[in-house]
Amino acid sequence: MNTIEPVTEPNTVDTAGEPAAPAINARPPVLRTLLRRELWEHRALWIAPLAVAGLLLLLAIIGMRNFNSSGIALPEQRRALFAVIMAYAVVPQFLVLGIVTWMYAGDCLYAERKDRSILFWKSMPVSDTLTVLSKLLLVVVLVPLGVYVVSLVTTLLMSGIYLVRAWQDHAGGFFWDGGTWLRIQWITLVSVVAGSLWYAPITAFLMLVSAWARRSVQLWVFLPPIILAVGESFALGSHHLRDILFYRLGGVFTHSMVALPPVRTDADTRGALNLLFANIDPSPVFANVDLWLGLVVAAVLIVATIRIRQYRDDT
Repeated sequence: MNTIEPVTEPNTVDTAGEPAAPAINARPPVLRTLLRRELWEHRALWIAPLAVAGLLLLLAIIGMRNFNSSGIALPEQRRALFAVIMAYAVVPQFLVLGIVTWMYAGDCLYAERKDRSILFWKSMPVSDTLTVLSKLLLVVVLVPLGVYVVSLVTTLLMSGIYLVRAWQDHAGGFFWDGGTWLRIQWITLVSVVAGSLWYAPITAFLMLVSAWARRSVQLWVFLPPIILAVGESFALGSHHLRDILFYRLGGVFTHSMVALPPVRTDADTRGALNLLFANIDPSPVFANVDLWLGLVVAAVLIVATIRIRQYRDDT
């Protein structure tokens, strides 16, 4: 006789008291996504420094330089020449840094209104504050430090190229001095930090104009200060605004971080040029009250930029 087997229910586990499993496809951090977006949309921020580095390395390879005929015999003179050439290799990188960061700060908030991508980003759960601060973080911190790393690697590779070429000219050991190279890198790093902080008010002003102007951003950047400075000169006969602008643009160089030695031309000079990089004193810049007052002004301008972006559309 056929028997009917009892149907058994599948085992069920009571998970009422257990914590929920974490989501597998977690959303990536918003700030990192915003930074990647800026680097993707403004490729000059990283392409230009890399292009300059490649050009410097190419010039180091094909440039005409005879180390035996340089007429420099003393070790101090060799270190001095090494220091000067390595320092000059850094300068083009930071000239390009100044240009690309200026153009980016003046365009970053205007471009998203021009191409109407602001409509997409405003539809996303991303605040105006985080958007503006991500752009500020990129231009004030990440890009300058990235250019510093590129310049560090570039000078290191250039040192290797010149060292090989010196050996080919039977002047082995001519083009390397580890202490001098490290000293230059330290000075460069301090200069990057000081410059980023000193020029923060200018960066914030550029971002403010970028968020406010409906067209011709660079015209609005230059025209009002020029009109105000000229008007002050004609109306009051003074130049306070002009002096403030010039001081903010070049004051970081006035408060030099390097103690410059007197350059002598007598025969007893022992590496006077090398002393150019011997003493580092960052206190004239970081202890200057104008730097910190400038940061306060930059904070006020950034707050105003955030408020403007909240009410700006794609028009």
